[in-house]
Amino acid sequence: MPSILALSLVCALMLASPARIADSPTTSAAQQGRTGPAPPPSQAEIEMQKRAAMQRNQERYAKIKKDTDQLVELATQLKKSVDEASDQKLSVEVIRKAEQIEKLARQVRQKMAE
Repeated sequence: MPSILALSLVCALMLASPARIADSPTTSAAQQGRTGPAPPPSQAEIEMQKRAAMQRNQERYAKIKKDTDQLVELATQLKKSVDEASDQKLSVEVIRKAEQIEKLARQVRQKMAE
């Protein structure tokens, strides 16, 4: 039970970190086929970029939250399966659950690094 509590605490701390807002890169004048300096973005363009970045961040957060909820559920199932297993042998189901948890944890870590 303490391991589940620890996993939940770690997940909660990771989700509580401040959200990152990534600005979309701007294209240079040479890439746009223009010569000379590019005109500065208008206020409306800036606001649109901010809203798009916030939307992407909210979607990323929702995916991370869903995946961490699934991680907690899988960890709970794994704990129950291990408690029910005999001392000499663990079932194939237990090994599969552990692999599933590992894969999902990697995915969550990658999403958090984006």
